[in-house]
Amino acid sequence: MSASDLGPEDQWPLPPAWMWDCAECVRRYEAMKHVQAVIAGLTAEDPGVDWDVTDSIVGTQISLSRHLADAHREALPDYDPSCRACAEHRESVDRRARSSPDLLRGAEMAAEEHRARHLFAPPRIVGLM
Repeated sequence: MSASDLGPEDQWPLPPAWMWDCAECVRRYEAMKHVQAVIAGLTAEDPGVDWDVTDSIVGTQISLSRHLADAHREALPDYDPSCRACAEHRESVDRRARSSPDLLRGAEMAAEEHRARHLFAPPRIVGLM
């Protein structure tokens, strides 16, 4: 299957140019893509085995999105009105602000990480977290 065979929800976006100016963004992005390639190669050889039992692919995505949220918060995209997960995160932040202010920062962090994933992951993956 080639990239042209993928639907828009499965295509990996090209990260914004400013990410390439940050050595830490580059390091974490390259680590994520390396792990994906290694796991994809192993899976191609033996598709019946879970080659990522430690969820290293998800871990590298979380690491990159956390860095983006911490170091580049001002550059994160706004909530995407067409993304169900964005709507859920926005509602969670609003709900925490009203009813549980002590939990607000955690909801904000989760929402920021989600919005950061819009910069580097396909919509199908962004919607999972």
